[in-house]
Amino acid sequence: MSRLSRSWSGAILTAAAVGSVTVALLPGPVQAAPKPDTPKQGAATLEVIADNLHNPRGISVQRDGTILVAEAGLGKPGCEAGETCVGLTGSVYRVKGHRQGRVVEGLPSLAIGPENPQAPVQATGPNDVEGSGWGYRVLSGFSGSVESRAALGENAGKLGTFYKAGYGRHHRHSVLADLVEHETRLDPDWVLGRPPGREPSVLSNAWRFAKSDKGYLVTDAAANDLIGVSHRGGTTTEAIFPDKLIDAAAAPSAQERRLLSAVGGQQATAAEGEKVRVQAVPGGIVKGPDGAYYISEVAGLKPGASRIWRMEPGHRPEVFVEGLTAVTDLALDGKGSLVALTYTGGFTQDGPLPGALNKIDLDTKKVTEIPTDGKLQVSTGLAVGPRGEIYVTNNSTSAEGQLVRVRP
Repeated sequence: MSRLSRSWSGAILTAAAVGSVTVALLPGPVQAAPKPDTPKQGAATLEVIADNLHNPRGISVQRDGTILVAEAGLGKPGCEAGETCVGLTGSVYRVKGHRQGRVVEGLPSLAIGPENPQAPVQATGPNDVEGSGWGYRVLSGFSGSVESRAALGENAGKLGTFYKAGYGRHHRHSVLADLVEHETRLDPDWVLGRPPGREPSVLSNAWRFAKSDKGYLVTDAAANDLIGVSHRGGTTTEAIFPDKLIDAAAAPSAQERRLLSAVGGQQATAAEGEKVRVQAVPGGIVKGPDGAYYISEVAGLKPGASRIWRMEPGHRPEVFVEGLTAVTDLALDGKGSLVALTYTGGFTQDGPLPGALNKIDLDTKKVTEIPTDGKLQVSTGLAVGPRGEIYVTNNSTSAEGQLVRVRP
């Protein structure tokens, strides 16, 4: 039921349109996050592999080096300003050697028509993808409930689901599991409590998935939980991620308040120096070489508030490292370390600060920054190739997104 996931997942304006939602805490602090150890190296370069991507999100790399990118799309072309529309503009983008392009199109995508036709369209749709025989497994975001999804019409049916998308003569799409239905029926994170005086809100925004022995594990950023999906499509709540208490930030300036309003809601009420609760907002998930799963969290985009959890199958997750910032995705580098992607280091009056990449040793838990020269901007997806190459989706909340390769 997270009230803050909309501000980072590309569903910034969507939830306001599909339901009455109160944001518990939004991006505010502009102080620098704690600096990890930074090696002295030359300037990093970002090599653009593909551009003009439509709200690119999660990435997967196959054994042969083929790269897949989930594109959340552009909503419905011609949607009136301020209206919420569902179009079929989501897609799967593939880079295979020197060939690249969209291999699956026509996937559900939701967006609000911009007031300014020149403004970027921030859409909700495919968030993650992997290859699967004659097709692809696609995880779709939503930020809503079963009722709010139904109100959006027939094209919205696959929003918030895990489905198989075919292509060519295997073009038929089939739903494997419905994460929105799971959240609407159970609302697992109700046990965390709700702010006094606020109505209960049921929201699901599936973000990333990883294979498990029984099927898949899916992080739901809006529901603050981890959902198991069986091979037959059944869903179970595997973990619920608790809130974190952090120091309240100084009162935002007028410009900051306008920025906060633009990204979807209200600032938490607390005096500077007091403690406020930040919801976990789980993001990336990856299975480590030790058989445990590592799950990152965004934690309200607050600098230093993000944790990475370690969960052995059948056990409760435990905090593995903390002190990171807005970690939207995780990957393994093949050398015994995690790679963590930071969406932004914080917000200023001029917008989001650059993101970052950090390497985390699984044995020592040492955090080392991977140089990016401040060139990561609103980045959400991360993957590591078979030769250790790092791929990131950059400018992830616009029609001018990029797939980049980071060369430290």
